[in-house]
Formats: sequence, structure tokens, C-alpha cells
Amino acid sequence: MVPSLTQDHISASQGKGRWSQQKTRSPKSPTPAKPTEPCTPSKSRSLGPEEASESPTARQIPPEARRLIVNKNAGETLLQRAARLGYKDVVLYCLQKDSEDVNHRDNAGYTALHEACSRGWTDILNILLEHGANVNCSAQDGTRPVHDAVVNDNLETIWLLLSYGADPTLATYSGQTAMKLASSDTMKRFLRDHLSDLQGRAEGDPGVSWDFYSSSVLEKKDGFACDLLHNPPGSSEQGEDVEEDDFMFELSDKPLLPCYNLQVSVSRGPCNWFLFTDVLKRLKLSSRIFQARFPHLEITTLPKAEFHRQVASSQLLTPAERPGGMEDRSPPGSSETVELVRYEPELLRLLGSEVEFQPWNS
Repeated sequence: MVPSLTQDHISASQGKGRWSQQKTRSPKSPTPAKPTEPCTPSKSRSLGPEEASESPTARQIPPEARRLIVNKNAGETLLQRAARLGYKDVVLYCLQKDSEDVNHRDNAGYTALHEACSRGWTDILNILLEHGANVNCSAQDGTRPVHDAVVNDNLETIWLLLSYGADPTLATYSGQTAMKLASSDTMKRFLRDHLSDLQGRAEGDPGVSWDFYSSSVLEKKDGFACDLLHNPPGSSEQGEDVEEDDFMFELSDKPLLPCYNLQVSVSRGPCNWFLFTDVLKRLKLSSRIFQARFPHLEITTLPKAEFHRQVASSQLLTPAERPGGMEDRSPPGSSETVELVRYEPELLRLLGSEVEFQPWNS
């Protein structure tokens, strides 16, 4: 599980420095004062595709590129200096001029990716990664970009690195892991949850499932350089003929049966179910005849107390819409169960309903 991020979680990292451990770099010339042109170091935001696709001939040499002082004695390049100071236009210019420069190391083994992570320039970090920067590149002391991001306490930066495959279990040559370097409770909790997801969770762990409070298509995309739900596992194999993020409407000339979004097993996520008794009553069939005619439709049972617990916490059903006449009056430890039949298109047709999909942005 990757925890949801809020503005309170994302640290404003521009004012923070590098990890206090000494890095064996050669002395560098003093950092020049930033120019006062309109093109100042950009704040964290996602890079638009039209910006990344401009040709080198279409992009003129930024004026800052002529003014930045590069310490060539330390093996530094213009790309590294621009990534450290936050000049996105210069970074784009350098990459379009020589894309192989993206993984250049200075005399201490640091790359432009290290520089962007240590200063929290998420938009520059995104550009470097899109141009093939090595997300797990190591300096001479074993420092990786993920270590700089954790020390800088920038949750958005570490989020982006992990989305590109950064390994949070790698340690420096002195034995410092990302978890050991984390200082804030928010960063520690984020890394702990991420490592738990990688290593697997035990059944009954409350973190085995995610909590969603609304649809991702209805929320703003600002503030994050990557969309966690853009391409979830399995989406390319299932439902390719159905538009992503479509709303589904069930149409019927009869009152719709109540449908419940329930998790019937810890090994599978929540899905939609009908009460088996409601379906049998609508179809005027007995349980034996229904199962004989439709053996492929999934039927399961759920403890009655658990059913009422999940229904009571539903955000979709108001108290008036919850199943009437089914108050949970069973004594503690009761073995009473509720039979459920899974929500399927075939079952909807049997119930006399039609299904239509409507794009959310139409």
C-alpha cells in the first residue's frame, strides 16, 4: 500500500540542505547569485509533454546557461549545476544538446539526479528520469538519490523515485539505509508502509487494503509528478474494450435491487454483491433451481455481523437506504450467515436491467 498523500504530508524542501554526512567532493567555486530574469527556478509541478518534446533547434540557449559558473576541476557539468540551482530551462537545454550527459558523474560520483533530489526540485527530477537517468546510481560513498530525498524530507520526491523503480532497501557504504536516515514521522510511516507492501503483509493487517474516499477521476491532478492509479496492475489485460474512468449506469423499468460493495475475503478486494434472497424473490425461483440453472454465478456467504458492519460503514448508503428489517440482533459469537450472489452483467440481464457506460468528462 502506498499511502495517500496530502498537502500536509508534502514538505516544502527548498530550505533544507543535504544529509549532514560529509561527502568527498572537491571544493567548488562560490554559488553565483540567481539572476532576476523572469525565468527563475521553477517550483514543483508536473512537466507537460509539449515542453519535453521541443527540438534542440527550437529551444534557444537560456541566458542563465552563459552565467552559471561550473567547477570543471571537480568534474561538474552545466547540467549538474543547473539541476542543483533549479534552472529547468537550462536542464532541458543540456539534455536536448547531449542526452547522454544525464548520468555524468563528478569526481565524487554524484549525478544531476543527486543534485535535484538534495534540493527538492521535483519538476527537474521528473525531466531527468524521463530522459533515462539511473534512479539507483551510486556515488563513491554509496549515496543514492533515494537517500538524498529522504534526508531532504521531501515526500513527493521519494514518491517519484519509487514510481521509477528506486530501491529503498539499498544502503550506503557506511550502512545507512533510507529508513535509518528518515527523520520525520511522516517519512518513516511512508517508508514503513512501502516496505511492508514489498515484503508482503500478514492476513488481518489493517494495511492490506487501501482506503479511497472518492474517485480519482474527480480529484485534481495538481501537486504530484506521477499518478499512482494511471496504470494499475492488470488494467492492460482486463477491460481493454471499455473506456477508462467511465461511469456505469444500470437502467430498469423496475425498482433496482440493493447492491452492496463488500469484501468477503482478505485475499480479494471489495466488489459488488446482491443479497441472494432478494434475487430469488425477484426471479421467483428457489435456491436449488437457481443454482442448477446458473452454476457459473458465484454465490458466497458472509457472517451476518460482518455484513452489517460493512454496510453500516458504507459511504454510499444512507441509514434510510440500508437493508430494512435486517437489524443485526444476533447475539455475540453467533454463527448466522448471509448468502450473497456476485454482481454480474448476466445476472443484471436476468433481473431485467440494461447497462450503459458514460465517459466521466462528457
